[in-house]
Amino acid sequence: MARTANRCTALLLAVLIAAVASISWPMIGATTPAQAAPVAQLPAQAPSNLCPVEAWQADYRACIERLQGVSAARAQCLKPPTPSAPDSGFGGWFATQPEQTDGPVGLYSDYGYAGYRFPTYDLDGGCASSVVNADVGAFTGVANFEMMVATAIIGAANAIRERAWDPGTMYAWADPLVEQATTAIYEEVFTVFGLITLCVVGLYLIWRSRQSDMSNMITTAGWAVLIMVVVTAIAAWPVRSANLADGALTSTLGVVHEAVGPRAVEVPAEECPDEDPQRCADQRPPAVRASDTTTSSMLYRNWLRGVLGSSDSETAQKYGLALYDAQAFTWIEIEAMRADPAQREAIIAQKNQQWMVVAEQIRTEDPEAYEHLQGIREMDRVGTGLIAIFAAVMFAMFDLAASLLVLLGFLLFRWVVVAAPILGTIGLLRPAGAGMRRLGNAVVAAIFNIAIFGTGAAVYLFAVDLIMSTPTLPGWLQVVLIWLCGMVGWLLLRPYRRITDLGGGRDARGGSSWHIRYFRETRETREPEQVMVKSKDGQRDTVVKQTSVRPEARLEDPSSDRRSTGDPATQPAKERPDGRESGSGSGSGSAPSAPSRTTRRTPDWTPSDLPAESPQYAVYRPSGSRTADEAPTPRIRTEAR
Repeated sequence: MARTANRCTALLLAVLIAAVASISWPMIGATTPAQAAPVAQLPAQAPSNLCPVEAWQADYRACIERLQGVSAARAQCLKPPTPSAPDSGFGGWFATQPEQTDGPVGLYSDYGYAGYRFPTYDLDGGCASSVVNADVGAFTGVANFEMMVATAIIGAANAIRERAWDPGTMYAWADPLVEQATTAIYEEVFTVFGLITLCVVGLYLIWRSRQSDMSNMITTAGWAVLIMVVVTAIAAWPVRSANLADGALTSTLGVVHEAVGPRAVEVPAEECPDEDPQRCADQRPPAVRASDTTTSSMLYRNWLRGVLGSSDSETAQKYGLALYDAQAFTWIEIEAMRADPAQREAIIAQKNQQWMVVAEQIRTEDPEAYEHLQGIREMDRVGTGLIAIFAAVMFAMFDLAASLLVLLGFLLFRWVVVAAPILGTIGLLRPAGAGMRRLGNAVVAAIFNIAIFGTGAAVYLFAVDLIMSTPTLPGWLQVVLIWLCGMVGWLLLRPYRRITDLGGGRDARGGSSWHIRYFRETRETREPEQVMVKSKDGQRDTVVKQTSVRPEARLEDPSSDRRSTGDPATQPAKERPDGRESGSGSGSGSAPSAPSRTTRRTPDWTPSDLPAESPQYAVYRPSGSRTADEAPTPRIRTEAR
């Protein structure tokens, strides 16, 4: 019992001590406010001399100088993102530095594909934030992977479009190949085996001459001369032949792209800081302007949504470009660092300081946007990455297909130059010239495809520029409209997408191979087929059957009429003017013949009573003058007798 009483007394004393401590502890802490660290600091008042939105968009560097700096104590555990190069990452694989020009430039011209990733900044835990907020880093990594895929899609579309609109930079490597291959094939193949083909052509002409077919002779000889001239001209100037179509089409498409492509940035003369207003004019090529437009619309706006929560808010319009510049190197900066590595640390330190200063200002003005900047709302970033992929795919469907078709057309010209001497060796013979005809059809089709899809791509990019620059359209509707414009463009231009069939690749009668053409033409000159036919009287007669009848061979040829023969047994009963039929026998005592079962018809022609003469002309008789028992006999060509 004593032990039980002692235990109860100890428990009561412990509870009493805990109660006194819980009551007196806040009073003790309140007596020493200087020693207790505050949980959160109230945001400081924003300076009154900040720049408006227009000033930030015009010159954000001058506006950054008006912001308050970050104290050294706070900056110890802040980890600004390390800037990335314009050609780094998956998207940087497609990046090429554009030519530096005066005047307005875009994000793609300045930064390439640098900086399109979501950072984590100022998380709970201070210097150990990466350990405390491991889940935030994991979801941010997923969002960064999505942005990497979207950047690669846009990068591929921009790179292929730039090469398609300027094929000289794409196929400059092929000029030595075209020249050497064409010259070697012409000298080793065409000049040797072409002589054999010319001998065959000569024999073919001699054969045709014996058949009195002058038209085919002239056509065959002219075809051989034409092929020889074309192949010789191509072999003499192979590179010039390949670049001839390039120059004509690129100049034409350049005019179209300047007129219909993405709009140029116009700077008024009074607002130009330079003395020469021409230095403020937009001098970017149409393809680079298109890349600037698509990169800004598809990548930068989605990056703003993931970093600041919105791409249209005042915070995003004021501080978005400054944050992006602090996270990415320009082409000029990366060239300077690669030339002098000592400048790297100074440039990175300056960009880190810029990030922290701007982030502190966002923390003061817009705490909600600052949460997105920290990475706390990681699921929003994952959704933004999915939207970026979806928008990139919807945009690149038509743009990428059109650029590939244009590039394929320009590549086809070079292969035509190389293949012309090979196909021309056999194509000297006209019946075997299907390869040269197909080659010509492919060239015509490529010209049409380049012109049509090049113009369609320019119109499509102009529509994308208008859609993305309309602030009244929500983001989802902009993506849907871009996809619809691409689908309509593809459906309208779909009949012209075939490279080799536009110029008539197949023959109207179904055959397209050269041997089919050859044997079809030679089959027309063979001897007509003789068929044994059993007549009504039981005798077998030999009838000439013409298997291929030309259009000018009329079936009612008077020379084949059996009434011209002197056999009275084969002559049909004549019809008198009064409608009665006369007998076939001569004299009045002849036995009457069996009545002929012929159809009575109205006479339409009566022979003259004058004695027959030997005319020097032939009279055309319509089919109605032949009796019902007579079968039409086709005319046999002269050379087939």
